[in-house]
Amino acid sequence: MSAAEKSRRILSIDIFRGLTIFTMVFVNDLAGVRNIPQWMKHMPSEADGMTFVDLVFPAFLFIVGMAIPFAIGNRMEKGDSVWDIWKHILIRTAGLLMIGVFMVNIGSLDSAATGLEKHLWTFLMFVGVLLVWNQYPPAEGPRARIYKVLKYVGIVLLIVLAAIYRREDAGQIEWMQTSWWGILGLIGWSYLFSCAVYFFCKDNQIAMVGMIAFFIALYIGDKTGKLDFIPFIGDYLWLGGHIGGHASITTAGMMVALLFVKSSHLQEPRKRIRRIIVFAVFLFATGYLLRGLYGISKNLATPSWSLYSSGICCLLFAFLYWLVDVRGFSKWAAFARPAGTNPLLAYILPSMIYALLAIFNIKFYSTVLGHDGIGILRSVVFAFLILGITQLMTGWKVRLHL
Repeated sequence: MSAAEKSRRILSIDIFRGLTIFTMVFVNDLAGVRNIPQWMKHMPSEADGMTFVDLVFPAFLFIVGMAIPFAIGNRMEKGDSVWDIWKHILIRTAGLLMIGVFMVNIGSLDSAATGLEKHLWTFLMFVGVLLVWNQYPPAEGPRARIYKVLKYVGIVLLIVLAAIYRREDAGQIEWMQTSWWGILGLIGWSYLFSCAVYFFCKDNQIAMVGMIAFFIALYIGDKTGKLDFIPFIGDYLWLGGHIGGHASITTAGMMVALLFVKSSHLQEPRKRIRRIIVFAVFLFATGYLLRGLYGISKNLATPSWSLYSSGICCLLFAFLYWLVDVRGFSKWAAFARPAGTNPLLAYILPSMIYALLAIFNIKFYSTVLGHDGIGILRSVVFAFLILGITQLMTGWKVRLHL
């Protein structure tokens, strides 16, 4: 990255992403801790409410949306055609969906039918992901050939692991299933539809508000059966939640990001912050008015959950922007920045470590350290450890890029 690009970069975006990853690792690890308060767990699907844990996934969706205008704008500046950009979007979406499906199927893998122990299969799968999607540094000669071989090894490894995969369902041995798309897959669908929104709306924020309203209407239409006429889609993609709920959050993130692109007429930080706060109030008010329809539920991706989550993310980002980019206080967040610039690596590292613990039959992590206050402390330390490993591996040129 050039000095000019660094000077234009909004540091609070990387920090927001890094803090989101840190919290995601923390709450995911915390899910395995016994005897912790309810406010440190996901709310049950049918409950009308949310905890801070239910905000982590939408925060990541929000930051995915924030990145879209910058990413597409940079590609356009480099001279990429619309087709080139869409080709990248589709490949990236396919990668997220594929990794998501692999991860979803881990839990139901039958070791005996597969011929490979579940945790070993899991670890090798993530090794394949690292090899395929690592952004290898520029190289020539023998080193370039080594990088190419490593990528092909990763591809072959994933193909073999997919080919041997077996699961048992009601006494029947089956192959991989898409019961849902996994967190990465859901991010992939939201990313795809939000990119379509960006090309449709460009920098027209009024049109984007209209698209958020459309996504909310899509959720209501799905719930009331108005979309049942669309064949097959319901078996693979939940239009109401995967698109109606999640894509409304990424679109809200895009709206905030548009205040920071070079073509924005709002260049004064004070005016940007004021606009974000006004947008947040609009989201909260709309979420409140719709709460009586379906309540607040992360698992059901209800409109009020989506709108409240987007509003909270707006306020959190506005504060980070004021603190980091306006006031210049950024050193405190140095621990989070590596994960913010290498989020996919930080996301899969915990699963690799869990697989290794199981392979070597190391149980104290879930027994001695798996309950009450010591378990909460374990999860905090683990989250910092993941960010440290991410920084170390990033320095070793391991940077996953879809």
